[in-house]
Amino acid sequence: MFFLMRHGEASWQAATDFDRVLTEVGHEQLVTMAMRQHLQLKGITKIVCSPFVRTRQSAAIIAHSLGDIPIVYDNQLTPANTVQEAIAALEMHWCEQLLVVTHQPLIGNLISYFEQGDQAYPESVSPGSIYSYSMAWPGPGCGLRESVFSV
Repeated sequence: MFFLMRHGEASWQAATDFDRVLTEVGHEQLVTMAMRQHLQLKGITKIVCSPFVRTRQSAAIIAHSLGDIPIVYDNQLTPANTVQEAIAALEMHWCEQLLVVTHQPLIGNLISYFEQGDQAYPESVSPGSIYSYSMAWPGPGCGLRESVFSV
C-alpha cells in the first residue's frame, strides 16, 4: 500500500510560505483522523515529507500515532516541485507501506499521474486528506485508488 497526504490546515500568518504552521484546528483534525484511521494506517513503515513546517508537523502527528516511525524530509516534495522531481524522490525512498506528505498543487498532479497516466486532470485535495493506493512502483497510470481519508 502507498499513501499520499496533503498537510493539515495551515495558517497564513508567517514570514514565508516555508514557515507556515498548522492551525489549532488543523492540528486537532489530524490527531482525530490519525486515531480514527489507525487500523488503516498502522502498516505504514516510513514517512517522507516536504521540509516545510506544516508538512513536518503533519507527518509528526501521523508518526506519533503509529509509534514514532521514521520521517525523512525531501526537498523534491514542495509546492513548487514538478511531478517528475517528486517521482525521482519517491523512487529513492520507495518501500512497502510508504506515506508521502506534501502540498497542493503537487499532490493533485501526482494523483492524476498515478491514476490517469498524465497530469491532465489534477485532483482538488482538501487539507489533511490521505489517499491510499495499491501500487507496486510510482509510475504513470500505475495507481489503483483504494480509499480516501478526510478530516
